[in-house]
Amino acid sequence: MTTDSSAVGPRVDEDAERSMLDDLGKRFMAAMTLKNAGDVDGAEDLLRALVKAEPRLPEPHLELARLLLDTDRLAESETHAREGLSHLEQSGPWTDELPEHIVKGVGYALLAEILRRIADEDDVIFGDPDRFHALVEESKKHFQTASDLDSDDSYSSYYAFFLGEAGHQAAKT
Repeated sequence: MTTDSSAVGPRVDEDAERSMLDDLGKRFMAAMTLKNAGDVDGAEDLLRALVKAEPRLPEPHLELARLLLDTDRLAESETHAREGLSHLEQSGPWTDELPEHIVKGVGYALLAEILRRIADEDDVIFGDPDRFHALVEESKKHFQTASDLDSDDSYSSYYAFFLGEAGHQAAKT
């Protein structure tokens, strides 16, 4: 008996890809469990392995960026936040646990917070004023985008207003 390998090939590839993504999903959830349990190092190791195994998945980049932000590694955090947002804009979220606009809102708020924290560093505040203003402006823009994507995001709404987004809804009240 002969089989048409072209008829079997794509199905096998789809099954292998689905299996790989399921495995990555389990590893992602394990990283979140470790992070929530306070094992930051273990969570970081798993997230880095996920990013290495499949660099196009936005959520592992964003979670790694959050972890790095929480541990004051701002430059690397910014890199992963931008990478995660880039993939999110190109292909949408990997998981279907949350609506796309919420995931994007979280990503933009994360990048905005990273940039705000970088702008708060002494060497930036007392350094090049153009760099400081550029960081604040970009942060403001991303907070506004996050707030526009998720109107329930009061944190982003507050910072969009606080940083001077004149057209922002909080400025009107």
